[in-house]
Amino acid sequence: MRLSLQFGGVDETGSDITEIPLIAGMGKDEMKQKDMLIKSLKRCSLGIAGIFLLFAASSALAEEWSQRYTESLPDSSFAAIEITKNGKKIRHLPHHNHLGELDIYHLKIALGKIQQVKWIDPANFAKAKVHLEQHYLDYKQKRAKDFGLKSTVNINKASAKELMQLPHIGEKRAQNIIEYRKTHGGFKSVGELRRVPGIGPKIFKDVEGLVTVE
Repeated sequence: MRLSLQFGGVDETGSDITEIPLIAGMGKDEMKQKDMLIKSLKRCSLGIAGIFLLFAASSALAEEWSQRYTESLPDSSFAAIEITKNGKKIRHLPHHNHLGELDIYHLKIALGKIQQVKWIDPANFAKAKVHLEQHYLDYKQKRAKDFGLKSTVNINKASAKELMQLPHIGEKRAQNIIEYRKTHGGFKSVGELRRVPGIGPKIFKDVEGLVTVE
């Protein structure tokens, strides 16, 4: 007699089965061990599945929203809504999640894409731009306060001492920032900080939300 333990997997018929052979002629003790093994495997399987689902959900949060998710968002999640001549509603630049919370990742995406939008009414572009920029300014000011700063640091005007209040910015990097703005006539955008010697991707990411150019 051949006994086996079945769980998970897929056989040639497409059924979810994985088979582990067990010793033939099992007595009561062996049968008890089999039952314990089955329960353990089930708990293990559920645990692994739970961890996998949690990881997948966490990964999804760090990615751009899917079209399906975006379509499920309320109108208040978007920077502007326009109506075509045919009466079709077009919603531009989502940046609030389904709970109404501001999503910084998608706010930055919206700010980056605003120039690419084909606006029906140019006035809506101006309104959306002001709306998104105000959100980002509020976010930066809050982050600055959380970091212990009175306000965001203007990299076009700040002294070396003021620049050194920023994370990872010591005397050398502060001087590099000042030299760059002198040579290039000031910073046109915060993104230009990445061109300053000594400001790598990690440092820029930590500093980006704490500085301004105006």
